[in-house]
Amino acid sequence: MGNACCADNRQEAMRVLATSARVVGAKKACLVGINYRKTRSELRGCINDVNNMQKVLVEQYGFNVEDILMINEDQAKENWPTKQRILEGMDWLYKGCKPGDLLVFHYSGHGSQYNGDKKTMPSDVICPLDCIDGPWPATVITDSEIHQKLYDPLPKGCKAVCLFDCCHSATVANLTETMVVKEGPLTAKKKEMMVKRLQAQKDSVECQVRFYNEVNSGKLDVKKKSKAELYQLFEKHSFPKKTGGVDDGSGYSYLLNTKLAAFCTGSVEKVSAILAEKEQALKQVQSMKVGDGAKIYIGNLEQDLEDSYEKNSGRALTEDREIRIRYLPQPDMDIEDDERSVKPVDRGLLGALKSEKYKDHQLWVFSGCQDDQTSADAHVEGIYQGAFTWALLKALKGDTWTADYRTLMVQLKGNLEEGRYKQVPALSTTHELYLDFCFCGKLKDSSFVIEG
Repeated sequence: MGNACCADNRQEAMRVLATSARVVGAKKACLVGINYRKTRSELRGCINDVNNMQKVLVEQYGFNVEDILMINEDQAKENWPTKQRILEGMDWLYKGCKPGDLLVFHYSGHGSQYNGDKKTMPSDVICPLDCIDGPWPATVITDSEIHQKLYDPLPKGCKAVCLFDCCHSATVANLTETMVVKEGPLTAKKKEMMVKRLQAQKDSVECQVRFYNEVNSGKLDVKKKSKAELYQLFEKHSFPKKTGGVDDGSGYSYLLNTKLAAFCTGSVEKVSAILAEKEQALKQVQSMKVGDGAKIYIGNLEQDLEDSYEKNSGRALTEDREIRIRYLPQPDMDIEDDERSVKPVDRGLLGALKSEKYKDHQLWVFSGCQDDQTSADAHVEGIYQGAFTWALLKALKGDTWTADYRTLMVQLKGNLEEGRYKQVPALSTTHELYLDFCFCGKLKDSSFVIEG
């Protein structure tokens, strides 16, 4: 009875949300890509990101080319991505928007953090072209400014999808519900690697246990024998050879170097317990199905980060696979902290978001990584592009461009893991039920489908 009631409530909630699911009005997009050409912070894939996104929006989601504003260094100079031009682009995107419209904002470039007050969490920022040589924070765009530009003016019933392929971007929009896929689903390749690794570990421990038991039982008599005789004995008893490390070339040094204490009852029992654990772990992985195992967080990420705030100043290392990180460090400030003219770091206006005024605003904000991570600018499938944008578009294509946001995030993370990118993307929105909508305005449910 209770389950039926919950199901009915969810169904009703989905139907209420679905009343404005259709994209019946205008479709507009503002796509910003910054390669920072001929600067010390040059990237190579950001303009490709927005070009690829423009192509997908036109060919798959019904946008007109003339309704897409491209801001990048390939455009006329008046459309170069300075702070002023990006903010103007945001204003253009929202000008005249109304219920039923769909708006898309995409940013690919450097991200950073600005710490105007060492006692509070730093503000996440995106880095326009003019911030390379200009003063901060005057030439960067803070998460609070992004929130004011891309959230506050959104009319009820108008959808906005924002994407930030840059470093330190998980809470860049400071919304109340954030979905993070910490670990992607199990792929066939990942399962094969896990089984292979666990099998090797199990075999190694199993060999140890057998060696100890055969020596202790007298089955393997190692007393008063030369090395040559021991080698022959080990081979006769089918012990595997292990080369490398301190091995003398025989492959059996790992057995010869065993300490006497290892043969004690307690030591043998301990190793036997390890063997049982390895066998259990191997069985568990072998029983897992491809697609299982995604680890998902849904909640107020901004508030959770503040509650447990411990900032790590170090940055994650990245493998050298033609990868550049989309991170720009905050420049040194010569003036004293108390002399800086800095707008207080906002915490996302969380109080306002809880009010009746904002609860139904339909906004989805993707970020390429967590606030303490970096996003990769990489060479993928023959061209330079952002790892996040590549993984997102690949996931959309794999689901024939109709994936709901929950499914999309899981597939996106899986693509990143397959490409060996460690960044963990996030999706922020204003209501958990909005995760059941599909990318760019479609809604699927078990009993009905509403398409934009």
